[in-house]
Amino acid sequence: MKTTTRFRTLLTAMTLSVGVLTSCQKETVVADDPTRGFSADIRKIVPDAIINDLRSRGMVINEGKVPPKLNGTFRASPYTLLSPYGSDDSFEAGDVINDYVYKFYGQNTTNAISYDYTNYSSDTGTGKGAFVAGNGTLFTIFSEDTGIARGVPYKTVSIISGEVTAGGIRNFQYAFVVKEKTGDAGDQTLIPVNTGRIWLDGDKLATTDAGGRIGVPMREAVSQLTR
Repeated sequence: MKTTTRFRTLLTAMTLSVGVLTSCQKETVVADDPTRGFSADIRKIVPDAIINDLRSRGMVINEGKVPPKLNGTFRASPYTLLSPYGSDDSFEAGDVINDYVYKFYGQNTTNAISYDYTNYSSDTGTGKGAFVAGNGTLFTIFSEDTGIARGVPYKTVSIISGEVTAGGIRNFQYAFVVKEKTGDAGDQTLIPVNTGRIWLDGDKLATTDAGGRIGVPMREAVSQLTR
């Protein structure tokens, strides 16, 4: 009888312990923070290795799942190089090329977004399967771009960052890594595959450009991918 009583007492104590442990585990579960991290869609586009490399080179990448609404046409001018692709790059940090105009549209409830861009006549492209991250007024777009620069078709993994303001996009930045290009043997026209640059608006504000007009070229037939 004593053995049975002791067994029942031990079993009761074990049950209470499991209940307390389960309760503690439930209490330590942290809810998802919408101002941090990236969606699953974005994770499919850009690996951590590219994100970390661009951040180490000065790219601002805003996290979060509650980005601002981004719509309209904006001119990045002076379009200035922040980071060349490497020691072999013929461009240097601080070099300025033709203005770029970006048109953003179609952002939906899943934060998919579309955009097009061009500069004078040497580069025209569009974002494919793009998604926007961010929180508050800060945003970062992750995309696979397709375009034609100086007659060469290309594909890039691209990231655009900034802050939405009444006057335009503050601290506008555009970074890319070339994934494919066609008909550029020896890398005579565009930079090599698996290399990339980071560009920004030199006066820290990409202004609203309702007409989408392109300014006078700073360097003729030069794009952000030009070799």
